[in-house]
Amino acid sequence: MKQYIIGIDVGGTNVRSGLFDGNMQCVCRHHFAMDQELEPDELIALLTNHAHELMEEAGVSQDQIRGVGAAFPSYIDYEKGVLLETSNIFPLNNVPIRSMLSDALQLPVWIDNNANTAALAEHRMGAGRGYSSMVYATVATGVGGGLILNGQLFRGMHGMAGEIGHMFVSDSTGYPCGCGVAGCVQSISSGTSMARYAMDRIKEGMESRILDYAGTLSKIDMIAVGKALNDRDTLAMEVVSRGAEYLGRMFHSINLILDVNVFVYGGGVIKLGNEFVRRFIGAYRRYSLTEARFPATFLKAELGDDTGIIGAALLVPENA
Repeated sequence: MKQYIIGIDVGGTNVRSGLFDGNMQCVCRHHFAMDQELEPDELIALLTNHAHELMEEAGVSQDQIRGVGAAFPSYIDYEKGVLLETSNIFPLNNVPIRSMLSDALQLPVWIDNNANTAALAEHRMGAGRGYSSMVYATVATGVGGGLILNGQLFRGMHGMAGEIGHMFVSDSTGYPCGCGVAGCVQSISSGTSMARYAMDRIKEGMESRILDYAGTLSKIDMIAVGKALNDRDTLAMEVVSRGAEYLGRMFHSINLILDVNVFVYGGGVIKLGNEFVRRFIGAYRRYSLTEARFPATFLKAELGDDTGIIGAALLVPENA
């Protein structure tokens, strides 16, 4: 009887994979660094080898696998199974990855964007359980998201729904973004942009414990900002307040467009802690037109590092 599923989450820096039983319990998992220069056939070979290693480790044969779900940091033609565009992993652009992986594994494969799969995981098995609609937002190196509407993952007409990080929120601030504009949420509130803002303010002459923790300007990151924030450092507070303000505006706009006010948030920048979370929720509530009557629910993502592989595995239909 086929009762196992493999979930694979391909990120820009890491690849995670896991083998799940019929109750969606992870039997075993692997984690390895992603080489962004791999050609598609090399990546397929790597993913295939790791899938076989998972099966071998768990003592599971191939005929016990119902299917494989795989998530990629890409715009995806879901119906055709083609990666249309993948940030920072250019060899994967316009690659029919689903058919390639399916042929290599000799198993049915489903693929999707990894923000979508994270939303699916948190809705089915994480913080979003019990809500018919929710928005998942991840604040990390970039800002991304996924939409669950009326119990279903919403991909849009071209598989590009949920790109909330590229919502335009300012015409006066922000760094140039890969989407082509400065002033989208990602250009202001992502970990990359917030760290860059801290660096620029220090270059302008502002003193800060951030530099003490980073060591050099080039090594300023959100870990250093977070440590300085714990010291109530003035610049760290400014960096966090600025990033949170525009995240709050993003959530407000999403609420107006979709009439959804359940937000699940995750990602590395959230590790800044309650000061950051309190500020972006506060910004949302200041702008919200519906807060008095329909208060929003903000929930921290629960599934941690397993979010991607759980969501990828959930792509495999129950009747597969």
